[in-house]
Amino acid sequence: MNLQDHLSQDRVFHLEQRGKIQAIRELVELTCARLPALDRRQVLRAVEDRESVVSSWVAPGIAIPHARIPRLDDFVVAIGVSRNGIEYESADGRPVHLLVLILGDERQPDRHIQLLAQVARTLHSPATLRAVLSAASTAEIFRILGNPEALARKLEPSRTVEINQVILSHALDLAREVQAEAILLHADALPDLDALGSLKSDTTVLLVTSEKQIDAGRLSFPHRIIHLPFSGLNRAGQVDLALLLSVGRGFLNRSDRIVSLFGQPDSGILDSLMVIDLSRELPTFLPDYPADILGDVSPEVLERVLQICTSIAREGREGKAIGTTFVVGDYRRVQALSRQLVINPFKGYADEEKSILDPSLEETLKEFATIDGAFLIRGDGVVQAAGTYLRPEVAVEELPSGLGARHAAAAGITTATDCLAVVVSQSTGRVSLFKAGRTLLVLEKPRN
Repeated sequence: MNLQDHLSQDRVFHLEQRGKIQAIRELVELTCARLPALDRRQVLRAVEDRESVVSSWVAPGIAIPHARIPRLDDFVVAIGVSRNGIEYESADGRPVHLLVLILGDERQPDRHIQLLAQVARTLHSPATLRAVLSAASTAEIFRILGNPEALARKLEPSRTVEINQVILSHALDLAREVQAEAILLHADALPDLDALGSLKSDTTVLLVTSEKQIDAGRLSFPHRIIHLPFSGLNRAGQVDLALLLSVGRGFLNRSDRIVSLFGQPDSGILDSLMVIDLSRELPTFLPDYPADILGDVSPEVLERVLQICTSIAREGREGKAIGTTFVVGDYRRVQALSRQLVINPFKGYADEEKSILDPSLEETLKEFATIDGAFLIRGDGVVQAAGTYLRPEVAVEELPSGLGARHAAAAGITTATDCLAVVVSQSTGRVSLFKAGRTLLVLEKPRN
């Protein structure tokens, strides 16, 4: 789903209002005037209700007010540009210059979330915002937002290409000097993959992406592709998750040394170069890698659980933050150390009807996440129970400050069994992954 798929030139406006609510109302009024089928009062009420729960500010200079509207056949996107700036109670204290109004059908919450995430990624580049504010007409703004990646290449193509080539060359030299087993390369930071077409490397390159479709046939060097199950993570989260999935899939071993090459998604430039020794980076309390790090949990199942958990952390339920726990793998032993708090809503259904890999089950899981207790999931992804009380009766070492009973129970069950546990914190939105009683990974609340 892309911004340009739902935007038209006649829904790009210059805004006059300087106050937050006044500017949102101005944008809604202008949009509904173009689309008479929309109920102006209904749309305005829905957008303002959503804004009262959590601010739609997403990045410096940018906010995305949005709402779900009953029986809306397709998404509606409108752009409001304010050269003077809107006082928006933004996290950085600066005015907002670009409002993106998104209206979606309340029957399609998943697609609504996907579009929000895509729009946030598209507009996150400061170069895109500068170009929009300097545009001479709404037609030019529409062309810029219709193809932001082309804009990024157009703005400073020679400088960007030069920097990427230099840092790629340094990464290859460094990999040889430190005898690295692999290069971890964040493909989403590149404007395109043309720079990789001429790359000469004897070292395996692990291409990390949550957005790009990579044509492996174009690449002449040894490589593996790692698909991050979601975007919006900070850079540390991207690296940590990429390492975990690489080890879980057997692409890397415990003793490997790698060169990591990352950048901000959609920035068009690689700007971070690190040497990572996995023997120091990954927790030493875990037994031999890679088999034991996941136990009987397939990598696809872990990726899907993390994806659902970050979605819960980002959106909550009905505008309210919620916390929950997913316990994955070693099901029989976990079951013996747990009991139902409520009637098990998954009991009696065939395995194929309750696989976490089935996208149609996601909304059901999010709804049951509001129930106290944990989800129990087999290593192959079949959900066995919800609303389960964990009673491992195993003491764990003191958890970091701010983690409560939910995290302690998750850590305990991973000590007593060979499962993995993923916890969404209601208070912070962090997603924590536990194994062997310790924290294996912490992902900060993703950006909307």
